[in-house]
Amino acid sequence: MDIVQMGYFINIVENNCNLSLAAKKIHISQSALSQFITQFETNEGLQLFHRKNGRLEKLTEAGERVYHFATEIVEKYEDMQRMIQTESTKQKGTIRLGIPSLILRVYFANILPDFLLKHPNIDIQITEGGGVDLNRMFLAEDLNFVVVIEPTSLDSQKYEQHIIQMDEYVAFMDKNHPLASKDLLEWKDIEPYQVATFNKSYTTYHLLKDKFKKEKIKPKLSFLAYSWDYLIEATSGNNIITLLPRPIEDLVDKDKHTMVRFRDFLPFNIWFCRPYKSKTNEIESFVYEEFLKLYYTPVE
Repeated sequence: MDIVQMGYFINIVENNCNLSLAAKKIHISQSALSQFITQFETNEGLQLFHRKNGRLEKLTEAGERVYHFATEIVEKYEDMQRMIQTESTKQKGTIRLGIPSLILRVYFANILPDFLLKHPNIDIQITEGGGVDLNRMFLAEDLNFVVVIEPTSLDSQKYEQHIIQMDEYVAFMDKNHPLASKDLLEWKDIEPYQVATFNKSYTTYHLLKDKFKKEKIKPKLSFLAYSWDYLIEATSGNNIITLLPRPIEDLVDKDKHTMVRFRDFLPFNIWFCRPYKSKTNEIESFVYEEFLKLYYTPVE
């Protein structure tokens, strides 16, 4: 049984031995699946399935054991394929960069395309996502570099980390909101209102939850999403408050929405990180140093 046939076999089992459903799922004929099972059982002298009225009913004891091995082998094969793809991109000089979607839009939208036009031989693959997911991928070595929000939670002995932007979280609301005229907000001011922000896959969500706990407030965290523009629009014509990084102010319709800062603001600081390595290829080093030149401002 080769790796493709193992996939057929697993698919049959996972579709409750229904050859018709299994065939549709993997886009081959039902007769081809039936012939595969019959030929295997005949050639190997091993019955994989019990049958009832000529139809596959369930796995035999031997079939259960074959299924167990097949799932392990296919899983390992898929792991190997992913490893091959990852190592191939490394050897081709591909840089895998993880960036939260908002940061990509605000801070990298102009500079990154210019960089790629100047260096057409460098392949930078962008992975967008929430900070929590990107951090997990970075630790698993699926990314060369990652851009994350403070705190990075990375071991400073293992990872090189540079702050590239410093900002803050603010409140966005409808221009007619009761708090829209305030110069600065106290955190307790938002407690009576429904609050919106990024979902749990983003660092923002967890930073705000910690801030609420520190300030001893319990605002109604009612709307969570990954899309900043949806979260802004959610405030239109009502008293919802959306808590997001300040740079979004440049992207919103100021005729409809107002941004108000907090007196004791929560920092929105962006870090550019890579692992320390005994050996780093030339392309990786070049890209890292060039990005630091573009963004890095030493912190006094």
